[in-house]
Amino acid sequence: MTTTMKIVLLAVMLAILSEGNLVFAQGNLPESREATFVEANGSTEVLIRAKGIGGASGLFGFKEDESLKLAEMDARKSAVYFVLHGGAGLDGVLRTDEEKSKFQPYQNDFFANDNVTKFIAWEAPSYDSRVKMAGGEKLKVEKQFRINKKAIMDQLIQRGIISSVQEVAEEIGLPTLMALPAVKPGESPLDMLRNDPLLRQGAATIESYLTAKKYSVIAPDQAEQIFQQQKAQMSLRGADEDMSYAIALSVGSDVYITYSIIMENRRVGSSDVHKASVSVRAYETTTARLLGTETGYSDESAAPPAALIEAAITNALNNVMSRINSYWADDMKNGVQYKVIFNIVGKFDGDAKDELSPAAFLTLKKLCNRVKENVVSDKTMDYLVWVTNQDFQNASLFFVALKKEFAQNFAQGKLRKVNANRKLLMLAVE
Repeated sequence: MTTTMKIVLLAVMLAILSEGNLVFAQGNLPESREATFVEANGSTEVLIRAKGIGGASGLFGFKEDESLKLAEMDARKSAVYFVLHGGAGLDGVLRTDEEKSKFQPYQNDFFANDNVTKFIAWEAPSYDSRVKMAGGEKLKVEKQFRINKKAIMDQLIQRGIISSVQEVAEEIGLPTLMALPAVKPGESPLDMLRNDPLLRQGAATIESYLTAKKYSVIAPDQAEQIFQQQKAQMSLRGADEDMSYAIALSVGSDVYITYSIIMENRRVGSSDVHKASVSVRAYETTTARLLGTETGYSDESAAPPAALIEAAITNALNNVMSRINSYWADDMKNGVQYKVIFNIVGKFDGDAKDELSPAAFLTLKKLCNRVKENVVSDKTMDYLVWVTNQDFQNASLFFVALKKEFAQNFAQGKLRKVNANRKLLMLAVE
């Protein structure tokens, strides 16, 4: 064998080996990984438009039928891959670095053809596009799939890659939520609910979604009575401007959700068609910190507005709720969170007043594993605290401990409980 022939043979062997290594590295994972979110179908399924690539050839050249089958399977895998890892409009099932690391050893088995097929709830009968590429040696197709997101999550839960809602609930509990329409500063969301049937439909849809997922939900009609009773006691800065925050804090929700609805109407031929867009925002109740925001859209159709609002809200909530859950799991590592407000109602001389703020801070420092000072004035001391003591997760027991410790740090006065719930402790210093 000549030197030239040896070089050619070596080059061929290296090319084959290189291709084999590439296939091995790729494994069952999709080649395309191109997909976009279309809409959510309830809380368990999402509609995805995905692309797939396939190429097969034989002795007589390009095999179109076989290539088409490979491209279709690759598109299915791309759709599932998108649901796993997320992208524009959709948060992925795998959210943390730890979950992604756990998934790595399992991903080749996960993307086996027979396993991926389990997650396809529906597949479009036709293609959105179908083109040849790579000099006519491959096909690229695009079509829509409805992916069973719950089935994916169930399989990952069984493998111990992600935690179920039930596991999280057993370990740290689930947040208590409430939903209110977004309003302008100074306006009452409760009044808006009474007067606007579309906003009432929005609240009902969000509450139905949350209760179906086993969250504790405070309905606005429950909140109104409690809020009116406590309104005179609320000495919170900004309460007049942000009524949703004040209401959520007064009733003890962990997270509150605000939403706004825009309904577009136009006439097409002899029919009136509508399209709903809903903006959903989630806030941490104790601080009004924004946790997540998303806008969902419905299709344009002649369906009743209530159905379109439900579709738009569902599209938005899927992402917002995943962010709420991530926040809740992270925040609960610090313990239960309270907003503690000391209102100075007693008459104290100058020296005593100077001792009040340090006494309040030392009291909280002794009982809480983290203390953040928000506002200190002549009449009000406002703190955010986190407690890990299981007994202190009950507001009344927490107050008993506060009262006893405060007496040791400030003998000139005593604490009286004005209002207490799972998020707020309002105390009077007498």
